[in-house]
Amino acid sequence: MKLSTSHVILIGLLAIGIAAFFLFTRQATSPGHEQETESPATSSPADDPTGQGQDFPCPEATPEFFNVEPVTSLTDALSQIITVDLGNGETITITTESGTFTAPFDTFPTEIEITLLPNTTHNLTVEGRVREVVQGNCTYGGYTLSTTRDRYGDPLTIEQKQP
Repeated sequence: MKLSTSHVILIGLLAIGIAAFFLFTRQATSPGHEQETESPATSSPADDPTGQGQDFPCPEATPEFFNVEPVTSLTDALSQIITVDLGNGETITITTESGTFTAPFDTFPTEIEITLLPNTTHNLTVEGRVREVVQGNCTYGGYTLSTTRDRYGDPLTIEQKQP
């Protein structure tokens, strides 16, 4: 099959158009988007304090759940087990009138025994440290959740009364 001159010219223009497309669109950006001044391949996580990669934004993290089971109040016991659930937990700290109690989050759920002062109302503040996780250039976790209420919204208050 012999190509006519017009076919050869059309094929040539098409080839030039395709080459021009690939050459010139490398520098194009979306409207409202500033062009990067640094090649993504040469950047490092240390150059990006936001944790957002040069090629893509980090996906938004799912919030970790944090629940404290209800406490027993009124009690004559001088200690009580506090049960805490924390997604991706690292440590649990309970602060109350009788002191501060910290335990690693190594079981699910974590049970922490706190001591109670006699004839004292104990107002508990439970803090859960969420483990830091790094995936590529994205960092998640590394923060602390805090509550003074149980999973049902009731205050974490233990009234200890000696008989």
